[in-house]
Amino acid sequence: MFKKILCPVDFGDISMNAANNAINLASEIKAEITFIHIIDIQALQNIGDLSGGGINNLDLLIEEEKPILSKLKDACEKKGIKVKTVLTHGEPVSIILETIKEGGYDLIIMGTHGKTGFKRLVLGSIAENVVRKSNIPVLLYHSISAKSAD
Repeated sequence: MFKKILCPVDFGDISMNAANNAINLASEIKAEITFIHIIDIQALQNIGDLSGGGINNLDLLIEEEKPILSKLKDACEKKGIKVKTVLTHGEPVSIILETIKEGGYDLIIMGTHGKTGFKRLVLGSIAENVVRKSNIPVLLYHSISAKSAD
């Protein structure tokens, strides 16, 4: 049924829980998985503007993110799962939707903070936008309950 899974990760606890669940599912159903981490330059710039700081070195930030993707890749390889990792930057929803379109994915697995009301309105919701705009199923995890893939 599902042969190619896309798993966007932001490296927070909820996102990593979703990644571990994606690994477990991919192992069970013999699917391949792609982990994608998208650095949202606009959000970082907005935070920098509010704090009086800014983005000085995107390359340094990218180098800091690579080891986390490598750990996910290693966890997959230990279970015999075909895996890819993507580290990019841009507007997350657009990149996720373009990636599923170009990559022939069957399923998206991602975390959501489950915010409602004013917090969701102010912060926006990548997961909600992906669910609304995706033409493939989206499996959301919003709590930490799965066992680690290690």
